[in-house]
Amino acid sequence: MAQPVKMPRLSLTMTEGVIIKWLKRENEYVKKGETLVEIESDKAVFPFESPHEGHLLKILVPEGETAQCQADIAIIGAKGEAYALSAVSPARPETGSETYSLPAAADSRQIVSGGKNFASPAAKRVAKEHGLNLSRIALAPGKKRIEKKDITLFLDANKVKATPLAQKIAAEQALDLSSLGKRAGERIYSADLALFASAKEKTAKKDAVIAVKGMRKVIAAQLRKSLDLAVHVSMTTEVDMADALNLRASITDSVMEKYGVKPSLNDIVLKCAATALLQYPRLNSVFDGANIIERGNINIGVAVALDDGLVVPVIRDCDQLSVGEIAAQSGRLSRKAREQGLSREEMSDGTFTVSNLGAFGITQFTSIINQPESAILSVGQVVHKPVVLAPEREIAVRPRMNLTINFDHRTIDGSVAARFLRTLRKLLEEPWLLLV
Repeated sequence: MAQPVKMPRLSLTMTEGVIIKWLKRENEYVKKGETLVEIESDKAVFPFESPHEGHLLKILVPEGETAQCQADIAIIGAKGEAYALSAVSPARPETGSETYSLPAAADSRQIVSGGKNFASPAAKRVAKEHGLNLSRIALAPGKKRIEKKDITLFLDANKVKATPLAQKIAAEQALDLSSLGKRAGERIYSADLALFASAKEKTAKKDAVIAVKGMRKVIAAQLRKSLDLAVHVSMTTEVDMADALNLRASITDSVMEKYGVKPSLNDIVLKCAATALLQYPRLNSVFDGANIIERGNINIGVAVALDDGLVVPVIRDCDQLSVGEIAAQSGRLSRKAREQGLSREEMSDGTFTVSNLGAFGITQFTSIINQPESAILSVGQVVHKPVVLAPEREIAVRPRMNLTINFDHRTIDGSVAARFLRTLRKLLEEPWLLLV
C-alpha cells in the first residue's frame, strides 16, 4: 500500500523544512532506514532516513522548496502501484511558478466596442485578485454578463508557465516571470532566466535578494523572541591572560599526544567557566515563565559561525571534563557543525553559552541570550597592551582579554553576575586553582 513520507520535525522550534537533496530518484527502490533525503531545519542540514520500504513513486516537494512539518513530501509503495494525489498535502508556499500576461483573449468571443461588460460578484472577486480589467474579457455567445468561469478560462489561456528549475531560480532572485516578454502559453526555461539576467547585468548592477528561510528564518525569530522575553543586562571585565597562555603552552604536547588535537585558549575559558558555574548555579538556570530552574548538569554551548547562520553544539557535563577532553569535544563538534552534520542531540539541552569572536579580531562585544538559558559569555581577542601593575605601580605590556556576560535580570541579580565574572577572571589569571 502506498504510504506518504512526511516532513519530519527535527527540532523543538522547527515548523518547516527545506528539501536540499533527494538521494533517491522516482521509481528507485528504497529500504526502510536508508537515507532518502537531506533536509535543512532551523538548525542545520540533516540526513533523513526512509520510514517505509518500497519504490519512490512520487517526489512531491522538489529540491530547494519548503514544506511545513508533517506535510507529505513523497510517496513510497509497490512498483507501479496507483496512488491518490488528492490525499497529498505538500503545504508549500507559493514560489511564483505561474504569472499572468494580460493580452486580449484570442478566441471567438467578442468585446462590445464602447460598451460595458457586466460581471457576477464571484467574477469581480477573481478578476480583482489577479489585477484583471473586466473590459478585457469577452462575453460568451448568448451571455449578458461575465461569469467566474469566463475569468478562469481567460487566465488559463494567457498564463505564462515555467519549468521547476526556472521557478526555483526566479524565486531565489525575486524575478517577475511576466517581465521576460514570453507570449501566452510559452514555457520559460532556466536558460531564459540566464539570458535575462545577463542582459540586465549589462545595464545595471542587481541587488542580491536572499530568501529568509530554514536556519536563517528561525535564527531571526529566536533572537527577536529572546530580546522580547529576557531583560538583557551586560557586564564586562578585563582579564590578564599571561598565566592562561602559559598553561596552554605547557599542556599542548600532552593534549596532542593523548587526544590528537591542539588545545585552544577558548578550551581553557570553557573549563574555567564551568568551574565558576559550580559556585554560581543561578547563571546555569532556565526560566519557564513561572519558575527558575537551576540545572543540575553544566552543558555549555559553543557558538560556531557558518556561512549562512550560527549553530550552537553543546559540550555536556563540561565541569567534569579536563581541558584536553574539552578540546577534543570542541574540535569534533566544530568540524561537524561546519560540515552541517550535527545531530539534534548534539545541539540540545544547553544550560549556558560561550561565544568567542577573538579569531575575528573583535576585542569586545555583547551577545543575545540563547533561550531558554539565562546567560551567555562573550569572549574577545587577546591584545597586548600597557597596564599598571599593582602593588608596584609599574607599567608593563601584558596580554589582556575582555569578557562580557549578558544575563537575564528576571532570574539573575547584578551582584550575582558580577561575582561570577570576578570568579571567572580569577580562575583565568590563576589557572592552577582548577586543581584545588
